[in-house]
Amino acid sequence: MQAETESDFVNQLLYEGRQRYPEDHLWTTIFLNGELSKEQLQKWAINRYYFHNSIPNKDAAILSKLPKDARTLWIEKLGEEAGDSGHPSHPDLWIRFCEDLGLSRNDVIDGEVYAPVKITVDAYTYGARNEDWRWGAGASLTEFTVPAKMAKYIKAFNEHYSYITEEGRFFFDEHAEADERHGKIIIDILNNYSENDVYKEEFRKGYFFKLDLHRVMLDSIHYETVLKK
Repeated sequence: MQAETESDFVNQLLYEGRQRYPEDHLWTTIFLNGELSKEQLQKWAINRYYFHNSIPNKDAAILSKLPKDARTLWIEKLGEEAGDSGHPSHPDLWIRFCEDLGLSRNDVIDGEVYAPVKITVDAYTYGARNEDWRWGAGASLTEFTVPAKMAKYIKAFNEHYSYITEEGRFFFDEHAEADERHGKIIIDILNNYSENDVYKEEFRKGYFFKLDLHRVMLDSIHYETVLKK
């Protein structure tokens, strides 16, 4: 069970999110149980890279529309996603993980992205650019739950996928820490700018879209890597 926050509004969103997208997707269960081959993980990793590589552009689009006092909060998040002060970007950290799966940088960048994944990720970037900024901030609330997920992934690597090195796991270690901060940033923004039901609904629509995006990605990856023979 994920933790609650001090915000009744955010807790309600998180509750509604659990009903919309339970965290026991079959593909995730298979992964955590160590039942995936390296080839299956490679296909997952290539499709996840398409998502991770879109995040800096998505965050930059949201930043350009934020109220001034919220920008300083969001700049920290964007800097970590895009890389700054000599630190690699999160997409680059993901590629380092992919190398432990036997993939080269070009394999990842030029790899096959399943159509449902591409369509939904592109729609996410489009929404961040064209919807109300609250839509984009609400979508990012999913980062509040990431640290708990990363802990499960790291445990699975340690127990079942021993070829993932400490360097390869760094993406997951980084997100276990960074997204705890990001989650607090987003919660602060939601609390400060949810003055009425119209604004709350914009946050809710963005959050639900992001949950649906993750569901579509997992459904597509599960079909292509497990069900399709």
